[in-house]
Amino acid sequence: MNWKRVVGYGLVLWLVPFLIAFVLFRVRQDNRALFESLITVTGVACAVLASLGYFRDASRPGPAPGLGVGIAWAAISIAIDLPIFLEVFGMSLSEYAADIALTYLAFPAITLGIALARRGGQEQPPFSRGS
Repeated sequence: MNWKRVVGYGLVLWLVPFLIAFVLFRVRQDNRALFESLITVTGVACAVLASLGYFRDASRPGPAPGLGVGIAWAAISIAIDLPIFLEVFGMSLSEYAADIALTYLAFPAITLGIALARRGGQEQPPFSRGS
């Protein structure tokens, strides 16, 4: 794994949704469900694009790099925004875990899927029963 690229993509992956959330803060006040949906879609779209970018030069990435990158990106995002949400916004740890951190579990799922797709479908995906 190229840790410079992992960290670089991870920082951008955290920053883009954070900036969009900042811009949409009024929407959050007026319509929390819409805000949450928009931020989730933004985060997932960013994770897909970051995964495609990260694995673009990998000829046959496997499940381990796929999971590793996604876990690293989730950890980076949590490490950056946990203090912000706990200290600045006064959110409790349980609120943060349920409202925000849980969403970051999408990162390893996305990076694993992109890594396996980049393999070219020549092998059976994990957990398949065989055809």
